[in-house]
Amino acid sequence: MGERWCAGISRLVGVLREAGEYRLVVTQPVAAGACLFTIGGEVTGTPTRYTVQVGAGEHIDVPPDCGNDEVQDLFSWRFMNHSCEPTVEIRGRKVFSVRAIGPWQEITFNYNTTEYEMVEPFACRCGAASCQEQIRGFRFLPAAERERLRPWLAGHLLSILDSELDDRHVVGH
Repeated sequence: MGERWCAGISRLVGVLREAGEYRLVVTQPVAAGACLFTIGGEVTGTPTRYTVQVGAGEHIDVPPDCGNDEVQDLFSWRFMNHSCEPTVEIRGRKVFSVRAIGPWQEITFNYNTTEYEMVEPFACRCGAASCQEQIRGFRFLPAAERERLRPWLAGHLLSILDSELDDRHVVGH
């Protein structure tokens, strides 16, 4: 599986619609650490409820002229939902499994690991032991939660966390 699947959306994933909601799932077993796909699309400076933040002021979006079928086929990453205990992490634009994922299990990521501030905050329904209840983005997380998420943070958020840590050390001296 490895890196060869990172060229784009792979046959390892599929979009399911259930009870009026879409979700992205794996179609076969996936090992921990596997690269599932690369998030493709257009880079924009304008976040929306559907974009994924990949850098300071950089968000990936689906091209505006895409129909629903094209989005499901070429940009299925758009259907990744949030979980406070996710099945994948995003590194740059690549999506990696954080644990083994069984067939038809949902592909989820923690929005707080990529989004500095959510355009449309929401009440979380993931039910995880570590559930944050309100998902508003990294900016609003308590220091302990920011530090807990450190291994999964996108580079732009890790830079912010490290900068805050440096600022605390300078003040303390």
